[in-house]
Amino acid sequence: MNQTDVMLKIVEMARVGGALPADEAVSLVAAKVARLDMSREGVQQEATDLMRLGATIWSLAGPR
Repeated sequence: MNQTDVMLKIVEMARVGGALPADEAVSLVAAKVARLDMSREGVQQEATDLMRLGATIWSLAGPR
C-alpha cells in the first residue's frame, strides 16, 4: 500500500467508527515502539516518529 492509499484507509476507518479512544491509541503506539528491533539501522528515527505520533494523538484528545 502506498502512502496515499494508507491515508485514504485511515480516513475511511475514522468515518465508519474504526478510531480508537486516545488512551488506547497511545498505548498501541507505545506497544509498537516497544516491539521495534533497536539494533536495526534507522530504527531510532522510526521510534521517534512513532512517539511524535503518540504525542500528537494525546494532544489532540484534549485535557484529561
